[in-house]
Amino acid sequence: MDLNRFFVSALALLAFQSGFVLGMDPTPPPVDIVSEDGLFVDQPGTATYHGDRRISGLFSRRDCRDPYWYVGTEFTFVDIDAQTGGQITLSQSDNTAPGVASISILDGNGLSDNGIAPRLWVGRRLGERWAVQGRYWNLSQNGSYFPNLVVPATGTNFATYTESDRLEAYTIDVEGIRSFSPGAWKIDAFVGARHASFGIDSQIHAFGVFTTGNFTNLFLANGSSFDGTGVTYGLTGRRKLGSSHAHFYGTVRGAALSGHSDSYGRSAGAIASSPSSPLIGAATVTRNNADSDLYMFETQLGIEWNYGLRCLPANYFFRTAYEYQDWNIVGPPTGGAGFGGTIGELTTNSFSSAGLGDMQLHGIAFATGLTW
Repeated sequence: MDLNRFFVSALALLAFQSGFVLGMDPTPPPVDIVSEDGLFVDQPGTATYHGDRRISGLFSRRDCRDPYWYVGTEFTFVDIDAQTGGQITLSQSDNTAPGVASISILDGNGLSDNGIAPRLWVGRRLGERWAVQGRYWNLSQNGSYFPNLVVPATGTNFATYTESDRLEAYTIDVEGIRSFSPGAWKIDAFVGARHASFGIDSQIHAFGVFTTGNFTNLFLANGSSFDGTGVTYGLTGRRKLGSSHAHFYGTVRGAALSGHSDSYGRSAGAIASSPSSPLIGAATVTRNNADSDLYMFETQLGIEWNYGLRCLPANYFFRTAYEYQDWNIVGPPTGGAGFGGTIGELTTNSFSSAGLGDMQLHGIAFATGLTW
C-alpha cells in the first residue's frame, strides 16, 4: 500500500466533507421548536430528521419521505493476526564436529503486523424508516523479517534467512436497512448480501554459504485463499448523551458465506557440498477449488457526534470507535511437502504444511459522513 497516496486521499475526502458541512451551515435560522425527539416537521403528516429537534417551517419542498443519497468513509488502524492454516519447519546443521553450526526454524504460519483498513459506503434513503446501502472494505498488508527460531542458533553460519508474508482481504455488501426509534435509542436493523475474498501466503527463503564448503538455496512456502458470497446481518444503535451532540454508538454484524478455497504447501531446494554432487529437489501439494465456508463476526463500540444540516434532512457525523473482526474458514484439509537429506557434512530437514487460514483484527476506527 502506498501510504502517502492513502493519507492524501483520506485528507482530501475529509476536507471535502468538512467543507460540504460548513457550506450547509448547520445552524438553522430561527424556527418554532416544538419537541426534542429527533425529528422536525415540514407540514402536517411529514417529518424529517434534523439536529436532534423537531422544528416546524424549515423545509418547504423536502421532507423525510423524499429519497436522498448519503455517503460515509472510515479508516481503521488495526492490529493484524492472520494465519495461513499451516506452518513451515526448517533445520540445518554442519556435522564436521559436534555443534559446529546449526539453525532450527518454526514459522511460516501467517502475518502479525499493523495496518490500515479503509471502508466506504453509499446509501439511498427511501423514506423515514427505510434505506438501501452499499459498502466496501479492504485490507492489504505485507511484511518481511527474520523467521522465528525454535532454539537459539549454535555456531556461525553465513546464509541469509528471510520470511515474507502477504495478506489481501476485502468485502462488498449490499443491504437493506430498517430504522426504529424505541425511547431515546435509534436502532438500524440490516440484512443483505456479502461477497468476500481472503488470501494469505508465507514464504521462507534460505540462501548463501552455510559453512565453508557448504552452500544452501531453499524456498519453502504455504498459503490459502477463499472467495465466496452469502448473507450479512446485524444491528446498529445510537443513544444521545445528555444534551450534547455526542451519542453512544454500537454495532454488531455477522456473515455466513459459501464459496471455494485454495491451499498449498511447497518445498524446493538445492544444497551443494564439494566434492559431492548437489542435492536438488522440489515438491508441491495443493487443494484447489474446494467447497468451503467463511463465518465472520464484527463489532464496534464508540462515540459519535451528530450535527444537523440546514439544506438536507440529514446529519453530518464524526465517529471514533473500537473495532474487532473475526474471520474463520471451514473446509477440507491439505497435506504438505518437504525437502531434506544429507550431503557431505551438511544435513537439511524441511517441511511446509498447508491448511485453511483465519484472521482476527482489532483496532481504532475513525469515520465521517452523512447519517439521519
